Amino acid sequence: MKIETEKLVLNGVDEHLKALMSVPSYKIGAYTFDVDKRTLTFEGNGVKLTAKESYLLVLLAANANNFLERKFILNTIWKEDNFRNSRCMDVYVYKLRKLLDKDTNVNIVNIHGKGHKMIIS
Repeated sequence: MKIETEKLVLNGVDEHLKALMSVPSYKIGAYTFDVDKRTLTFEGNGVKLTAKESYLLVLLAANANNFLERKFILNTIWKEDNFRNSRCMDVYVYKLRKLLDKDTNVNIVNIHGKGHKMIIS
């Protein structure tokens, strides 16, 4: 199946994000995210993420327990800080929260108007 072997094309991706995407996998609480396969796995069950979901998850996971400014996230992933992209980011954060809700030790919090923080306890 083509989608299983499809890799993220990192052309045009922010250099900082490109470096974070070169790490093979991230451990996020009880989850494991395989960067190459874009698969988030929990207890043997995996779900395929979109490119933007992958970028956002990696950015948050690499900066776990640290605050990331909204503007930084938007400029890193969407290349532009505007209302449309801001709303898109909110939707992606919502989707990631839903995907990570099986582990209560993992939480993505919003600091209103400022940014996001992935808390892993």
